Amino acid sequence: MKIRTFIATASLVASGSLVAFSGSAQAALYTTCVGDGGAVTVSNDLVVPAGKSCTLTGTKVKGSVTVEAGADLVAAGATFNGAVNVEENAYLDLTDTTVKGALTTESAFGTHLEKSNLKAVDATEGFVYAVDSTLGGNVTTENGELYVSGSTLNAALTGEGNQYTDVYDSTVKGALTVNGNTLGGVFCASEVYGVATYSGNADNLQIGGEGLLGSCAGASYFGGNLVVTDNTANSVLDNAIVRGGLTATGNNPVLVVGELARIRGAVTGDTAAASAARSAKKAAPQDRGAELAEKVAERAAAAKADAHEAGKSRL
Repeated sequence: MKIRTFIATASLVASGSLVAFSGSAQAALYTTCVGDGGAVTVSNDLVVPAGKSCTLTGTKVKGSVTVEAGADLVAAGATFNGAVNVEENAYLDLTDTTVKGALTTESAFGTHLEKSNLKAVDATEGFVYAVDSTLGGNVTTENGELYVSGSTLNAALTGEGNQYTDVYDSTVKGALTVNGNTLGGVFCASEVYGVATYSGNADNLQIGGEGLLGSCAGASYFGGNLVVTDNTANSVLDNAIVRGGLTATGNNPVLVVGELARIRGAVTGDTAAASAARSAKKAAPQDRGAELAEKVAERAAAAKADAHEAGKSRL
């Protein structure tokens, strides 16, 4: 294991707790992790250096956490009191972990969140794979892949320019926005209480119920308005209750509304009958969650192996 504290001049460290030394000099205090770390408390910031791997079990970090370019951080049962930043091609894997600050990724390989509690998430490129987790602030992903399952989101969820934005068996208490996704999106057996908007998406949109991307057991609920506009995707709305109105304009092909869709408000725009969805259904449904789970497993296994070897080399 290598978990070491460094003192460096503030100009050499991007972020960190500043502590005063003699005279007017200030320095940044931070801890690096290469290898395996256990149930210790890091009283300052934690950095996983570029290209290195760190695994933490039961660790508490009082400051911020930075996973530098190409690095891996795998944590279980950990608590991070500050923000977490994941840099280019880096990987973050959290299980049963609490992050009290914001999580930001910048062209990362990806982020896996399982049985964890976080605040806001802002991800640019890379994937975000959230399972059985609670997200307290806004979750925004851009130009990546977003898959959410069995989770509660206490604010808004946005998938902007992603490959896809898929939500399964989850609750979104704020607004849901899926805009410009090249492979569309799935909303299955889930609830959203703000306005739900699907706009400018391609390929396929499955909004509740069985559709072009496979079957969905369980109904979906939209507590406000549902807006499906200007999509070139094959779009299906079924097995869902829309408490507000439905706007379906500018879609080509038009939105297909199934027999199990219940819309309480006004319907604006053009829709088609459910038979169109059945005739167009793919023979082999996509399972994007399984593909992401495979990516997660491969990167996490490699990260743990690298961290273990790094720890052995320093015994």
